[in-house]
Order: sequence, then structure tokens, then C-alpha cells
Amino acid sequence: MNTPLIRFFGSIQFAVPLLASIVAILIGATIYESQVGSTVVQHLIYKSPWFGILMFLLAVNLFISALTRYPWRGFRKAGFALTHIGLVLIIVGSAGVIHLSLEGMLPLREDLAGNNQIRVEGDLLEVMTPEGETEQRDIFIRPDGSISPSSVLGLSLLGYAENTVKTVHFKEGGATDNVALKVRLTSARMSQEVEQWLGFAPLPYRRVSLGPAELVLTVVESEEAAQEKVATLADTSEGNYFQAIATSSGKLYYATHSSQGFQSGILKLNEPIALGWADFEITLEEQLTHAQIDRQIVPVGDRTVQGTPAILVKTETGTQTWLPWGEPTTIPVPDGEILAAFTPKLFSLPFQVALQDFIVERNEGSDSVAMWTSKIQIQDPHQHISSDRTVWMNHPTWYQGWKIAQASWNPGDLRQSTLQVKREPLWITLLTWTGSALVVVGIGTMFYGKAIHKSLTHYPSPVINLGEN
Repeated sequence: MNTPLIRFFGSIQFAVPLLASIVAILIGATIYESQVGSTVVQHLIYKSPWFGILMFLLAVNLFISALTRYPWRGFRKAGFALTHIGLVLIIVGSAGVIHLSLEGMLPLREDLAGNNQIRVEGDLLEVMTPEGETEQRDIFIRPDGSISPSSVLGLSLLGYAENTVKTVHFKEGGATDNVALKVRLTSARMSQEVEQWLGFAPLPYRRVSLGPAELVLTVVESEEAAQEKVATLADTSEGNYFQAIATSSGKLYYATHSSQGFQSGILKLNEPIALGWADFEITLEEQLTHAQIDRQIVPVGDRTVQGTPAILVKTETGTQTWLPWGEPTTIPVPDGEILAAFTPKLFSLPFQVALQDFIVERNEGSDSVAMWTSKIQIQDPHQHISSDRTVWMNHPTWYQGWKIAQASWNPGDLRQSTLQVKREPLWITLLTWTGSALVVVGIGTMFYGKAIHKSLTHYPSPVINLGEN
């Protein structure tokens, strides 16, 4: 214990810069967490090897500092040792909480059966090759969009987009006759431009609603049938619509109606047609005769557009594909198809939780929320147990070591509630509480031990009255 190296690791000269570094890191981590979220900070800082080394060195410093004062005679030395050993136990327990505990969110609805799938921190990528080989890996998405690991079972992970939308296009190459038209609507006055595909198949693309107006595609056998269709529309027109009429020979007609009346004619490529809806014009940009549908995932930077997170992957042959979150995707390769899924990380509880009722209490005379409560039922078929519990803010319930607490709720749907479910090994809890108790006892011993001992062991001298002679 008297070697220079050991004395240095237990010295105040080592402790001060180490503590200053840890405090600075914790302050920075708190600020960074407000910007990127707890998942990123947990992965990059609290669960990182370098932060673990710093905390280990702090524990070593505290432990050696306590041992160098052995034997612990006197209240100050004993209290000093108890406090330092308690801090070491707290550090060890905190490391156990970070690396060994399990925590997740459990969404529940009153109109659904019990749920045992909790959403835990992190995401998964599962890949299956054409040969049937499968691999499932935890993936971490950095703030810059890069992904760790960089590849999974031959798929290179190129990047991440927080917001993507599905776009539908048509392309030539279908096995059967299938007319598809790409049109563009523009309004100079409103500075708007909309690209839209119409297709005879699948059925939903024959008629597309654009607010109060509709775009329609009709296919007929001959030009005579097309002209009859136009004449029928002219006699019965109402509302705002644009209808394209395609013949089997590939010739296109159109009919459109608005508050300004009805008009029709031959639909030609790249020739704008005034629709009569404000100053909107429609232009045919592409015509396909053997169209097949082509769905694509496209990243969008506009945060007002509600989309889905996705990761970009590349096969060994160079094919790039976006994998939307929660949706299995097939990727064609020369020898078959790769099945890949970018999904949330889930954990199955050994029991189910069902939401019986969700109650929102409001302050008297106002709509402000005072309290919200989840009445749940824990269903454990293995133990043949069905237990009704009530959970509200700061009042969790426990079952077989699992802590179940109220996490959040949806003001727009009072049949829904989200619970936080957490479990950590019992020895970690005992270690942390023991360390906390030792710190309290140690501080009390250092500062008040001598005075308390003196008050308990000091007895006043008896007064002897000998009386008067």
C-alpha cells in the first residue's frame, strides 16, 4: 500500500482532476441529451468503455484512499472509511443499473387484450439471405445518420433518414396492357406544383381525390367509345374533375368540369390545359401502355410531412434500398431475394398486462388535468394469477421484481395508456441501498460521532451532601 503508484491513485492530486473531468462530462451529457435524446447519450457516453474506465478509476481512488487510513481508529477515520466504501458501492451499483437493468414502454388499450411486448431501447436489423441464412443485430444510429455496425450479413448500412414517405410511380415493362399517365398540376398564383400518377391498375389509381377536385382515368376500346364517353360527361357534368379517356390504340381524350363550365378535347403530351380551378393547369408528362407499379421510399426534409424512419442499405451487387421502420422489405439479388426488416427492439414479459380502465381527473372548475390513473390487470398464466392493480403518477406497482409505473397518456384517446416497465437484479438494488446507507452513516460518524459518543458515555459526578456538623 506504500508504493508510489498506489499512493498516487489514492491521492487527492489524482481525485480532483478526475472528479472535475467527470463533472464536466455529466454537465455536457445533460445538455447534449436535451438535443439528441437519452438513447444516443446512453450509447455514446454512459455505456461507453471510456466513461466506464473513468468511473472505475474513481472507485479505485475512493477505495485506496479509505485503505490508506487503516487502522480506522477514531470517529473521523471510521466515518471517512464508511463514506468512501459506500460511494464505491454506489458506483458499482450504478454501473450495474446502466449495463444490466432492463427498461421499456408498454402501450395498452382498453379495447385490446393484454400485452406483454415492451419497447426497449434500441433498434434491430434482421436479414435473411436467399439461402435461408439469417442474422439479427442490434444497430445504433449516430446523430450524423451513420449506423453501427456498418454491415449485417452482406448488407452495407449506408445511412439513416428520420423522415421518409412512400411514393408510387409507374414504369414500363408490365406483362399485360395497363395504361398509366403521369400528370403535373401547377398554379402560378399559389406557387404550387403537384405530380400525380393515374393508372388503370391497381384500382385505387383510377380515381385520385385532390381536395374538392378529382382526377379520373377511363379506358375504352375505340375512339368512338371515347367520344361517346365525352358526350355523356358533357350532358351530366357536375363538380370539379379532370377525366382522361384512353383508347386501346393509345389515343387520349380528356374532359374537365369546373365552376366555369365543361370542356373537352384531345390530350397531348406537354400541352397545358386550363382546368378552371383558380389558375390551375394540368400537363400530361408521360404515357405508358404496359405499366407496372413501382413503390419507392424517399427521404423528406419537411418536418410538417409525417413520415417513417428508414435506413439505406446496399447489397454486394450495388443495389441500394431504403428499409422503412417496422416494415419487412424484399431486395432482389441475382440468386433470389434478400428479406430485411428494420424493427423496434422488443422484450417479452413473462406475464401480460391488460388495461381495464383509464381515468383522467381534472381540477375543479377547469379543464386542467390533476391526475391520470390506469386500472390494470396482471395476467400470469404460468402462475395461474390474475391480479387487479392501480397505477398513477409516482405510485407504481410491483410484480415478481418488475416495477410497473405510469409513463404517459394520449389526450386524444382516453382508452390508451403507456406504462413504464423496469427490472434490475436484486443484488444491484441491495448494493445501491447499502452504499447509500453507508454514506449517510459515515458522514454522521465523521461529524457527529464524537459528540454523540460523549453524550452517551458522560455521566455527571454524584453530589454528596454531608450535612452540617
